[in-house]
Amino acid sequence: MNMIPYNHWLRSLWNLLMLFVILLFLLVISYRQIFDLFQPDAAYWIFVGLFIVDIILNFFTTIKRGHIRMEKPFEVRRFYVRTSFWLDCVAALPVEGLFFWLWGPLGSQDSFVSALYLLALSITLVKLLKAGSIFKYLQESLGIMPAARRLLLFAYWLVVVVHLIALGWVWIGAVESGRPSLDRYLRALYWATTTIATIGYGDYTPDHNNNLQIIYTVIIELFGVGMFSYVIANVSSLVANLDVAKSAYRRHLDEVNAFLHAQRIPLHLQERVRDYYSYLWEQQRGVSTMQVLQEFPRSLSQEILLYLNRDVLERVELFCGADELFIREAMQLLKSEVFLPGEYIIHQGEIGDCMYFLTSGTVQVLVDGKEITRLGPGSPFGETALVEQGHRNASVVSIDYSTGYRLSKSDFEGLRQKYPEFDAHIQKVVAGRKKN
Repeated sequence: MNMIPYNHWLRSLWNLLMLFVILLFLLVISYRQIFDLFQPDAAYWIFVGLFIVDIILNFFTTIKRGHIRMEKPFEVRRFYVRTSFWLDCVAALPVEGLFFWLWGPLGSQDSFVSALYLLALSITLVKLLKAGSIFKYLQESLGIMPAARRLLLFAYWLVVVVHLIALGWVWIGAVESGRPSLDRYLRALYWATTTIATIGYGDYTPDHNNNLQIIYTVIIELFGVGMFSYVIANVSSLVANLDVAKSAYRRHLDEVNAFLHAQRIPLHLQERVRDYYSYLWEQQRGVSTMQVLQEFPRSLSQEILLYLNRDVLERVELFCGADELFIREAMQLLKSEVFLPGEYIIHQGEIGDCMYFLTSGTVQVLVDGKEITRLGPGSPFGETALVEQGHRNASVVSIDYSTGYRLSKSDFEGLRQKYPEFDAHIQKVVAGRKKN
């Protein structure tokens, strides 16, 4: 049997299913046990069967921990047996069914057997540890942000904790015994929620003559205060960090606005600055590609640049059919640029110090203020002044929001010397521009 990639979509779907199964198993089975409704029926054995199938699949799924990948069957199985295999085995044990066969329903037992049933329930809770490991798998396979994973895990555990506190309230006899089981559970759930949230209304309270209920209430109230403090201290920051790029963008925009006001920049220029950042956010989510790639190894940044610029490579004639080594080196030298509507990218008469490759938008070429032509995505411009070592013979103005890449004169000359085919193509483009 072939190994299943850890990030295969079917494997990720299975992990999501197991998260739901663990939560549903805990909610349903513990509810049935507390209300003496549990029987090892078909649904119960389906749950147990899914846990066993998950163990089998783990033996045939590759593993990724941080930057370490394990893909060989032997190392995968050895790692699994040494880590979570035994925990998964305990989680898959049908202890609830075994106890039912040996002693029958919980309500008909003495205190000793009731304690054993509570032990069985605690083994049921072991499955929650399995849920924690599944969340880690999903973070690796789906690329979930750590803040989002922590928030989801917190919500998952909160549901479980409120459910267990409600069952504890039922178990100590703090709800009306004459009501149906669902009514008692809902009232216990209501009490648990209001108590944990520290907003208890006093309509459901412990029996003042029952010390156990008083002690249980005190413990849950203390837990509720801690939970409330945790929520205030952490959840707001977790939510804010779900979109790190947007948070950083807003902070940077606040700094820019403060600068514009402090320096008393004219309002029309302030508006252009804000429009620029708005466009930058829409196109790049506020993240500078080249700045991020500078932190990567050269080979990795080249691969990412080739992927990001695959459309450019298809549009720009200069790169079509070019040598791969030339494309990789050129991509490393290009600097991304954003051009605003009406912005002069090149001024006629200035000394040429770079050339451009347009990737999106449209620019117009002006000679003595008159439009000569328009260029679209994939067009190079500004190379004539570099080849002839002279002044710009035309102006280039961005018509709308445009993006492109800038190649400096020194890098341009270096590529011409190292790659004769690039130099020949540039000479051909310049000759064609002169004829036109």
